[in-house]
Amino acid sequence: MSIVGMPAQAHRVYPMSYELAPAGSGAATVLRVDNTTERPLTLEVTVEKRSWDERGNETRIPADDDFLILPPQMIVEPGKTQAIRVQYVGAPTLDQTAMYVVGVNQVPVADPTAGTGVQFVINFGTAAYVVPAGAKTELKIASVTAAAEPGKMEVVLENTGARYAPLGNTTWTFTNGAGQKMELSGDPLRETLVASVVPSGGRRIFIVPASEGFALTAPIQLAIK
Repeated sequence: MSIVGMPAQAHRVYPMSYELAPAGSGAATVLRVDNTTERPLTLEVTVEKRSWDERGNETRIPADDDFLILPPQMIVEPGKTQAIRVQYVGAPTLDQTAMYVVGVNQVPVADPTAGTGVQFVINFGTAAYVVPAGAKTELKIASVTAAAEPGKMEVVLENTGARYAPLGNTTWTFTNGAGQKMELSGDPLRETLVASVVPSGGRRIFIVPASEGFALTAPIQLAIK
């Protein structure tokens, strides 16, 4: 029997997000896995191509042929660090950023010392972005309006550039028709946004709760920095 879960500090993978070039030396990077447990870890690496619709619903499809992973499976001894080479080998010419999840997944292994037969495993999904040379983000705030649900705003963003637009480290400043301001950044922003990326050539709709005292008086303006 296997349960997806983990004891605290079982192991860690880094970096969790990175960019790759479609070809050349920039098409590869190295992930590192630290085994902080007292037992060997059996791991395997998988690749999925990802996309989001405008509401943030994610779709993933297997894409192992787009990457060369060395090693694809491994055993990491207690207290040791394993390096994993991740190299993009898909289409060398891209019109837009291609987004992937490179998963470092723990493989359940029978443990004769575990009396219950229950195993805790954890899967890490790292975010890989394959970005065309010279690609730029062209983010446009299409509209900001009161949402159907009271006390919330609907923000529509469009990215016409070939580079994806990450939003997790940005600062959003809203100004309502009465001149009141509301600022959102850091963890509160990341917790509010579902999948905080606008894909290249994509459109996203975000629902943002208004802070206490911020009236949804039109027109509502938004600045993103």
